[in-house]
Amino acid sequence: MKKQFVRFYLLLLLSCAGLLWALGSIVQLVQQDHWNYQLDADSLFKLQQQGQIIQQVPASSLYFPPELSELLRQQQIVAVDLSDGQSLYYRQSLLPDMLDQLGPLPTISVANSSLPYLLYGALALLFLALLWPVFRDIRRLTLLTQQFAASPGPLQSQIRPGSSLYPLAQSMEQMASQISQMMAINQDMSRTIAHETRTPLARMKFTLSLAARQLEGRYQQRLLDDIEEIDALVSNYLDFSKLDYFRHQHQLPRHNTADLMADLASRFDIYQHAFELSFQAQTPVAHFHYSALLLAGQNLLANAIRYAKGSIVVKFEQTESHYQLTVADDGPGLEEHPDVLMRLFRRGDNSSGFGLGLYIVNKVAQWHQGEVCIHSNPQQGTSVSLRWPAGTETAADA
Repeated sequence: MKKQFVRFYLLLLLSCAGLLWALGSIVQLVQQDHWNYQLDADSLFKLQQQGQIIQQVPASSLYFPPELSELLRQQQIVAVDLSDGQSLYYRQSLLPDMLDQLGPLPTISVANSSLPYLLYGALALLFLALLWPVFRDIRRLTLLTQQFAASPGPLQSQIRPGSSLYPLAQSMEQMASQISQMMAINQDMSRTIAHETRTPLARMKFTLSLAARQLEGRYQQRLLDDIEEIDALVSNYLDFSKLDYFRHQHQLPRHNTADLMADLASRFDIYQHAFELSFQAQTPVAHFHYSALLLAGQNLLANAIRYAKGSIVVKFEQTESHYQLTVADDGPGLEEHPDVLMRLFRRGDNSSGFGLGLYIVNKVAQWHQGEVCIHSNPQQGTSVSLRWPAGTETAADA
């Protein structure tokens, strides 16, 4: 904002200064009908004491431009400035082909030569006083919008009522307050519903276990599948609600990657009998949000388990410029373009999930200032990598 202010200020100032200079030149040209000179009397007396004041010189010994020659023919006085700070004055003599020469005398200094600079300085101060408050308030509003984008919440603009941007600031404060209230109500209601939904689900499971003998196996399994699907939806939504917490963390503390791999392995150890799970930490420490990356790793592993045939490899590695968490499976590969699957509530054609998994992973990557890379080959499996810049030191390192 400071650069824009300086550019606009200089442009406006130079434009007005140029306009004033042009108008002054035009007025001076119009008003200057004849040439007038104000000589210092003291200099004339000193020159008289030194010798003859006026001399006659041949007109052919001097060269004047045509416009000055015309002035001499009109009996007007023409001044010629010398290099030593003095001037000679000429006029047409009464003798033919002769010129009267007066001087040399000290060159006349213009008494009001500083007036244009004073005028330009006053103009600059006037523009500064008019423009700076406006740009200052614009900068405040810009910072407020950036603050709201990073962390939605009520705003205080601190813009004075007399400012021309005060109505806009009031509208922004009111809008931010309304949006914050709506977000808070929506989050509280959604989390409450998600948590409370698990209570009737648990009762349904218990009732189903009591009535198991009275139901055919296929109906019992169908009910169990429906309950598990609803429970999975609730779990995914609770994970999705955690994204708001991670979004407000701007630092990347340093963590032990082996701890992250151990946490992921412990949460999926029940699948060790069905799959060959491999967890590899090729770099000892890295900078990342531990809880956020753990959540992303869980979603990647859950997707891999859904499609893998027999083996899944989880690898944490570091290149020269990036950290990378990769989950690779030996499943059938993706049928859709990877970018489509990272949209909210978008599932693949052969997916039984709810479209939140890769969206959450993509959001975690964005908060790490990174990206999600998906490589898939038919019948050869899928590899999903979360990459973010390496070597970020922060004050919150642990």
